[in-house]
Parts: sequence; structure tokens; C-alpha cells
Amino acid sequence: MSDNSPRRSLNLQGVLKYAVAHTTSPEADAKPSTDLDDEKSRFLEGALNSLTVGASIDFKTALEILDSPETSTEEKKESLNHLRSHIDDIDLANSLAKMGGTKTLIRYITMPEKDLQALSINIVAEMAQNNIFCQDIFTKEKFLPALTRNLSEGNENANIVRCSIYAISSIIRSFQPGMNEFKRINGIKALLPCLKSSNSDVYIKAAFLIASLSSLDKSLRDAFLKADAFSILFENLRPIDCFDVKQETTLYALSTLSLKSNLKLSAGKRKDLDLILAQIISKNNQNENCEDMVNYAKNILENLKTLP
Repeated sequence: MSDNSPRRSLNLQGVLKYAVAHTTSPEADAKPSTDLDDEKSRFLEGALNSLTVGASIDFKTALEILDSPETSTEEKKESLNHLRSHIDDIDLANSLAKMGGTKTLIRYITMPEKDLQALSINIVAEMAQNNIFCQDIFTKEKFLPALTRNLSEGNENANIVRCSIYAISSIIRSFQPGMNEFKRINGIKALLPCLKSSNSDVYIKAAFLIASLSSLDKSLRDAFLKADAFSILFENLRPIDCFDVKQETTLYALSTLSLKSNLKLSAGKRKDLDLILAQIISKNNQNENCEDMVNYAKNILENLKTLP
């Protein structure tokens, strides 16, 4: 789940300020040197401003290239790569959004050139990750409907689907307006076919997002259950005897969907599920790599006991 890992909490400015606060001269223990500290602080702040201003100028140039009909696909690709190499810094991501870069990005996330499309979607995902400012802009500027339409690309363009799930996740997770917009545009219905994809990365991304959203919002959990997500996930469950990321993610999703829910299972499905879960626990209980798999399986069994 590397795409969904948390971003670092310190931006470049924070790192520089930390460096200033913790840098001392060799004579610091003997005699305070406030003049030297002030000089260091001014130097580092100046360096930061130069980097930020320089990056902003480069952003403007990159956007001009991307917006020009006369530049080549390779030039556009280089410009997108340049943007992506800088927007892991939250201040720079926000700067790109403020200068109107989002208007360029929303055009590119629906364009026919798949390499440019994938790059643009990943930029959106990385800008939005743990960044309320960008999450809000992307939600208001209707990125979610465009990204959700990309989910219908299917196996032919599995990478576009995978990247789009990543971007949707970044925009809506822990951001209620984004979640509300996702529900409004029937994102749940659009996401479910990804659970039937033959591409394992697409399936894993979709199942993980379902699990994550269901654990954060009961109304979304109920909506996924109503759309029959539990049954589709159950169809992908296998009684394996080793670690498997697809099976772990499936178990994680089933575990969150079955928690304090209105899940309804026929007697036959309930019996089959109990048997598979018992086999998973028995076969993997002594395997350290399968600890989470086993715990998810146990959680599902406990949750099933509370069902009517």
C-alpha cells in the first residue's frame, strides 16, 4: 500500500528552521553567539526563499509548456515530471494550486495520451495526500467526477484505473467534503467493478480504499454493503497457507464491512465463510508474516457472531 502511506509532516521550511534551531558554533558552550545564529538564520531563510521562488518560476514555465498546443508530447512529459519532482513539499504543492495549475491538471487527467494522463493523476494524488488545502481545491474544481469516470477504463488501461483510485483516495480520505462529493457522484457504484478486475494492483487498491473508507464512515460502510461489496470480496477469498497481499487486503475489507453492520448472509454463505476463515487461521497461525491476515480472519468471525 505504498501509494497510501502518510506524507512526511515536515516541509522544507520546517527542516531549515529545525536546522537553525539545532545548529551551534564550536564556541557555543563557552559563549553564546547570537550574531552568528542570526546570520545563519538569515542565510538559511534566504536560501529557502530562493528555492521557493525558483521553483515557482519553474512551475510557471512548465505550465506554459503544458498549455501550449505547439510543444511536443516529450516536452509535456518532461514538464509534468518536473512538477511531480517538487510537489512532495506541501508549500510548493499549494503554490502550484494557487497559480492555477489545477486547471491544467484537470485537462490532462482525461486526455488520450496515457503516459501524460497517468503522470497528471499521480501529481494530483501526491498534492492531495494529507493536504487539506489541495483536497478542498480538487473537490471544488470537480476532479472527483473526472477521476471516477477513469475507473471504467477496465483492464485495457489498468494503470490509469490504479492511479485514479490512488488520487480519489488522497482527495477524500479524512476529508469529509471530499467523502460527501464521492457519495454524491455515486463513486461507490463506480468503484465496485474494480473488485472484478483481473489486474491484482487495481483489485488491491480498490479493496484497500473500501476498507479504509468503511472504517472511517459508517454511512459509507452501509452503502458498500448495500451495493453488495461484501459478496464480491468474499468471491475473491481463498484458504491459502502463506502470505498473500491480495488475500490480506480482502480480509481487511471484509473485516471492516462486517463490523457493527447490517450485513445479511444466507446460511450457506455463512457456513462457507466460516470454513474458509477457520482454514486461513489454522494454516497461518504460526507464520509471523501472516499475523495481520490471521487477526483480520479472527475479527470477521467475531463480527459474524453479532449479526442478527
